[in-house]
Amino acid sequence: MTVRIGFIGAGEVSISHLQNLLRLPEVEVVALCDLSPDRIAATRTAVDRALATMDPYARRLEGVAYADYRSMLRDEHLDAVYVCLPPFAHGDPEETVLEADLPMLVEKPVALALPVAARILSTIQRKDSLVASGYQLRYAAHLRRARALLAGRTIGMVLVMRFGRTPTTSWYHLQAKSGGQMIEMATHQIDMLRYLVGDIRTVYAAAATRINHLRQPDYDIFDVNCMTLQFENGAVGTVACNFLADHGTPETARGLHIFCDGLTLSLGSTLRASYADRTEETALDSDPIAAEDAAFIRAVAEDRRDLIQSDYANGVRTLAVTIANDRSARSSQPVDVRDLLRAEAPDAS
Repeated sequence: MTVRIGFIGAGEVSISHLQNLLRLPEVEVVALCDLSPDRIAATRTAVDRALATMDPYARRLEGVAYADYRSMLRDEHLDAVYVCLPPFAHGDPEETVLEADLPMLVEKPVALALPVAARILSTIQRKDSLVASGYQLRYAAHLRRARALLAGRTIGMVLVMRFGRTPTTSWYHLQAKSGGQMIEMATHQIDMLRYLVGDIRTVYAAAATRINHLRQPDYDIFDVNCMTLQFENGAVGTVACNFLADHGTPETARGLHIFCDGLTLSLGSTLRASYADRTEETALDSDPIAAEDAAFIRAVAEDRRDLIQSDYANGVRTLAVTIANDRSARSSQPVDVRDLLRAEAPDAS
């Protein structure tokens, strides 16, 4: 079966997906939709150039260009859609795909606001649609190994550090567009914690805009963020993020660390499992996005929903934790994630 794919959004995040899909013989990318024709052209060039370096005889990206996703959905015979949009643009595109009765993969974060995600989730559940959310780390073999190593152990504490520079995308430094680092970027770390440790009950955060607004006056997202977590199973955790690492990040100040009975698990340049008498290291998967794309295509072709490691409801739950972080930082009060979901996205609670 040939799986015919359309894309809504042709920005940077779509490039990796497109490279992977064009290397799957059963996939045909038939359409690309973006408000900017120049962006579609740039993505074509980037994808074709990357594929040519791997294989000079590789397929080229030949999908029809659209500026309106409704026209694309109406005019093209599609089997599934990738929704690769910035946080502020989610909502109507997903609902339109669902009304067309098409499966879709929605890149993270699934929305900027919980009520928007809740409305989409309600439609997904009503129509029993096949929808994946773009948390590709769940498809990585090293993460599955980490989960297996943690199974049955009592986890005491987790520590996550992610430091870097603010992306140069024009909308990223605006709270109303990106939601900030925790919602848009560190969402991967939050989802990884939920996958490895369990659901998060309470969030207490302190965050601020300390430096970046001094050289960019309209910069209004937090550039420093520290969050304390309490998990449903009783474990506690700390997540520290910033956009101040223009001069580099110390090797010791990065990655994920989980402290539990008889084991310390660290995920950095490798997966390191430290026991009382030995240390074991496992290499990281080089391309979990490729595994995610292959699983999604197979799920569509064979109606194998069991292959989807992160459905839309999971994406909503991860979004809730990052929104709880933002609200706690602004109110200086802890936020109960369960209460937040019950109030604003009850179908995901």
